[in-house]
Amino acid sequence: MASAGLNDSNRGSASDFLEDCTATQTCEPCMKTNTSKAATLFCKDCQELLCETCRNPHIAYKSGNHDIVTQENVVGMKGMDRCKEHGMLFEFFCEDHSKLCCPTCVFTHRRCEELNEISSISLQVGAELDNWKQCLLMLESDADANMIDCKQSEKQLNESIIDISKEVDDLGDRLIKQIEEAKRDFLTQAHALKCEEVKRLNDRHDLNTKIKDEIFETLQFFLAISKKGTFQQKYIFLKQIEEKCKKVESEINEQRTTQVSTKVTFSYPRELSPLLGMGNNFFKVNLERSGTILKCIPSRRSLLYL
Repeated sequence: MASAGLNDSNRGSASDFLEDCTATQTCEPCMKTNTSKAATLFCKDCQELLCETCRNPHIAYKSGNHDIVTQENVVGMKGMDRCKEHGMLFEFFCEDHSKLCCPTCVFTHRRCEELNEISSISLQVGAELDNWKQCLLMLESDADANMIDCKQSEKQLNESIIDISKEVDDLGDRLIKQIEEAKRDFLTQAHALKCEEVKRLNDRHDLNTKIKDEIFETLQFFLAISKKGTFQQKYIFLKQIEEKCKKVESEINEQRTTQVSTKVTFSYPRELSPLLGMGNNFFKVNLERSGTILKCIPSRRSLLYL
């Protein structure tokens, strides 16, 4: 197969992902004094990373209970639990706008009817997380099917060009120079069409590769979050997964509605003798796509709740 063909994706291992999840992080109280010190502890109640030095002041000067665990028992959220705009931890969820909010964001939503603290609504997310995991697995299966379709289409493109080349060779035995010139010009056009079509297939294949890589990364994160995540982290992760699944589902469905197979064809007049004076311009190259355009694609997410 030509070097311009479709490429397989390379995905990182689960161990690399988990190692990334538990990477060393910095003590948050120390950061406020412009000091960089590795965090070895984590307060689940305050959602704050601590070093050993800051442990006792944290307990003494912050009100409330403090469930402090060692850092190796903490799931690194890779920034998913922080507001990108304000850099603060998410503490609220606005049902009116389906949006995670930090203490700064919450002022914008203070008039919303249903604004809840994550700590009070995140206790029962296990079953829903499992549902979204199944959704991701089904979307991954769809991405696999799309990638197979891309490879099959490229194979058919190559086979069709080979078949046509043989047919043109047979005509060339009869029409000598003019047919050979027409064949050369035709193959140039055919390969140009093939390159254009393979680029389209490669773009589609690359998109599905990216989707699979994102799904793979997210699925590996389920292991870490389910074993070591706090209820707040699980709830935040759930809301992030909802948005990711909607986006991936939309991309998958958009591709499935335009699934086609492609091959290169050509047409020529059967009575060539009176046409020899036309030179080498009597071949016509066509790119034909065949397939079913799907009018309605069932929602993958809806299938999880049937």
